Amino acid sequence: MSAAKQETTARLAWTTVARPVLQRLGRNLAAVPFTLGVLAIFWITAAATGSFLAGPPEHLLEVAGVSLPGLRAGSWWSMFTSLFFATNPLAYLAASLMIVVLLGLAERRLGTKAAIGLLVLGQFAAVTLFLLVTQLAVAVGDGWLDRMADVVLIGPYGPVLASGLAGSARLPVLWQRRLRTVVLSISLLLVLYVGHAETVIGLIGALLGLLAGWWIQGDGGQPHRHRSTGREARNLLALTVAVFAVGPILTGIARSPTGPLALLRDVVLNPMPTLGQLAFNCGATVEASCLEAGRAGFAGPFGLALAVVPVALLLICADGMRRGRRLALNIALVIQLAVTALAAVYLALFALLPARPLGPRAAPLGTAFAHVLPLVVVPLLLALVLWLNRRHFRVQTLPGARRLLAAVVGGTWLVLAGTYTVAWFGSGGLSRDGGVAGLFAELARQYVPVPIPQHFQRLFTDRNTVEAVLFAYSGPVFWVIALVAVWWILVGGQHSSDSGRQDRSRARDLLHRGGGPLSWMALWEPNTYWFSPDGNGAMAYQQHGTVALTLGGAFGPGPAQPAVTEGFLAHCRSQALIPALYSCDDGIWPELRDRGFHRVAVAQETRLAVREIEFKGKEWQNVRTALNRAAKLGVTAVWGPYNELPAPLRSRLNEVSEGWAAAKSVPEMGFTLGGVDELDDPEVLCCLAVDAGGTVHGVTSWLPVYDGGRLVSRTLDVMRRGPEGFPGVMEFLIASAVLGLRDTVEVISLSGSPLASRPGDGNPAAAVGSLSAAQTAAEGGADNLLSILDLVGHALEPVYGFRSLAAFKSRFKPEYRSLYLYYQDPLHLPAIGRALTRAYLPGLSLSQGARLVRKLVS
Repeated sequence: MSAAKQETTARLAWTTVARPVLQRLGRNLAAVPFTLGVLAIFWITAAATGSFLAGPPEHLLEVAGVSLPGLRAGSWWSMFTSLFFATNPLAYLAASLMIVVLLGLAERRLGTKAAIGLLVLGQFAAVTLFLLVTQLAVAVGDGWLDRMADVVLIGPYGPVLASGLAGSARLPVLWQRRLRTVVLSISLLLVLYVGHAETVIGLIGALLGLLAGWWIQGDGGQPHRHRSTGREARNLLALTVAVFAVGPILTGIARSPTGPLALLRDVVLNPMPTLGQLAFNCGATVEASCLEAGRAGFAGPFGLALAVVPVALLLICADGMRRGRRLALNIALVIQLAVTALAAVYLALFALLPARPLGPRAAPLGTAFAHVLPLVVVPLLLALVLWLNRRHFRVQTLPGARRLLAAVVGGTWLVLAGTYTVAWFGSGGLSRDGGVAGLFAELARQYVPVPIPQHFQRLFTDRNTVEAVLFAYSGPVFWVIALVAVWWILVGGQHSSDSGRQDRSRARDLLHRGGGPLSWMALWEPNTYWFSPDGNGAMAYQQHGTVALTLGGAFGPGPAQPAVTEGFLAHCRSQALIPALYSCDDGIWPELRDRGFHRVAVAQETRLAVREIEFKGKEWQNVRTALNRAAKLGVTAVWGPYNELPAPLRSRLNEVSEGWAAAKSVPEMGFTLGGVDELDDPEVLCCLAVDAGGTVHGVTSWLPVYDGGRLVSRTLDVMRRGPEGFPGVMEFLIASAVLGLRDTVEVISLSGSPLASRPGDGNPAAAVGSLSAAQTAAEGGADNLLSILDLVGHALEPVYGFRSLAAFKSRFKPEYRSLYLYYQDPLHLPAIGRALTRAYLPGLSLSQGARLVRKLVS
């Protein structure tokens, strides 16, 4: 390469990459002068006092740490000077990262003065509450917190966490929720598993910051109940499971962990103590160490594998939960309930301990009992949270894959347990170990850490070599194989499949051959399929009770669609299902009318002939204004499939979606209304309104419509406006679609407006192409269903704005086409109405349903 080309390349790299990065870095640093000052003092103090390697010298503890004795002696300044010290290199690095991220966040979002106030007041409040809690613990004779009453607190953890969570009030909803979940989960995790004084004051600071954040958000100190999308709910739940999965590892690397859950580090690796051991060790002096006395671990180098397996299994389940897999959720639930059951055995052992006289310095037995109680409560609460949110995990594993997993895990256990049983009988165990009950006790202890009655315990020296090896290695081998099998099913690419991957692949092929404007929605969860025997067509439907509710009509080659509809109806008859053909056009009406079907208009599809629209004339003034405003603001339309968008744009798209969902009082609707999950399709186009600074003002998505393998149309699905979106951003996005898609298709569909099609409600879209009043009345019981849909539409109007959406679409002068619900018997309408509610609101809880009913009544 010539020198001139090298110079040109270097100049281009500087102007396009290095300079923007440095400029952005400079702006960020200039925005946080107080944070940089705190960090500089923190490290200068460490260097000047030689505190980096082993903490501050003892003669500096009066300045470097705050404690109750020091405050009583008048060293009030230590409450603030202790912020600039830490105890070891890892603590210095962790505190520095927290200062940069959390204190910097508070300064950028709330300002320098607010950051100073939060740091100072946060330290004062956190230390005060810590001292109050520990003094109360001394008064009640607690065996854990009372030991911290006179401890010297060193480090900035409490006030920095308080500052960061207070600053989170000014973050977008998506990152606000994620930051709060991560910080609170980790803070609680460290308290429960490590339990040092620094972790306790850190949790206190985090809770104070959360309260301050709620107050800053202007809700009078009451928590904001932001609703999340199903995708984000899965991410948060998976994150929580992963965070608590690593807890036992923390107890292994922490120095002298004392947290309430620190005992879990030995629950798998070592046997539980027997009742006799607990009575002997805990009867007179009740301390945490008495719970571990007299416990012997497994022999063999693979014994440690049992301690790692639950952690790895939960991490795999967390990844599967992120993907929406119900099997991953079920396994995580089983693990949490198993831990709860094992901890309940501990509680039962303590409850059975005989009363013994207490020594002169002994703590009450109830204190040790209370420290074991979190072993039951924490995993049980986590299991309860997972169970209550199970509706977000709708991806089922193939029955064949589940059967294979059960065969591998069950077969491995049978082989290992059977081999050990044969060896046990061969060595005379029947007469030596208390009969068959002794065999069951030893088998249980190999795989599950349950306590073994004292008279069943014996030493390894009493076993022959084969029996000893099987006893030592059967458990680790079984759990490692189970771990690999679960990973293979949940995460292993082609080995992990949802309930209809093969069916969805067949459905996708048929959709390329033909379908309606809504047919691409057939690929969404949780739709299932009925395929015609000749494979030339299919129907997508959801079964709710006895109702088979279709999404659109048949798809596949056009000439085959009537026969596919006829075959689906025959299938419903054979399965005693009630067919409800929802959002279908009038093409199938002649055949269904002859079969005694009825119909009712449920939505209005709006279609635009994009090659005929010029945006000229007075009627297009709003659209031209939106295009001109976008040009002045530097907003452009960015097109592409979701997975091909740059990572920053995908992240901001998710922020827009979460901000939109957070403003709703009911969960995301489904069925004919897609979300971020449905964007993850290589054939779905996203159109984003993005300005020069990378802000996403709004987003739309467009589903393909094929006929004979040729793309003939696009259908609007997702429409979400960002909180910073300029007025008219949706008009800009629709107009951009008209201009951007006219080269590939002749017609685009703005989709239907569900629950907005009742005639005579004043909606301009509803008045065009809908059934007349006489026709509606002729449908008999259908009028009742229309009344219900009308009420629901009015109730959800403030939340989802279906009627407003229909009015908005009318600005583009579309061609209207009615979409109908076809049904066979008016007596089926109540069941069909319930099925529609479940389809559109799959995540509606009992309390949310009650609120919706109150809106309907009012």
